[in-house]
Amino acid sequence: MYRVYAFATPNSVKVPIALEELGIDYTLHAVNVRKGEQKSDGFLALNANGKVPVLTTEDRDFALTESAAILVYLAEKHGKLLSRDPVRRARTFEQLFVHASGLSPAFGQAGYFLKLGRP
Repeated sequence: MYRVYAFATPNSVKVPIALEELGIDYTLHAVNVRKGEQKSDGFLALNANGKVPVLTTEDRDFALTESAAILVYLAEKHGKLLSRDPVRRARTFEQLFVHASGLSPAFGQAGYFLKLGRP
């Protein structure tokens, strides 16, 4: 079983969606980034960068960060969601990288200015 440390962000929600699609049991641990919980000593022990999401095994002997890396790991470990065909595989990576480097940062900025950045 896995543990997922996440907040309601585009990058965080990708991990539980993948686990649901794979039919894998997991425990979701909410990390409230608005309250700074990602900067706690306990969380920083999982991810020194203080960012969500984080995927760990139940006994926490393995922790992985960055949503795209987590998705690739889950797909490869469990043999689903990622094609073995080189072209299809490349197209999947293309979409992962577009989302991680373009869309998610834009959503984060919009969320800040629309909700948190107001006086």
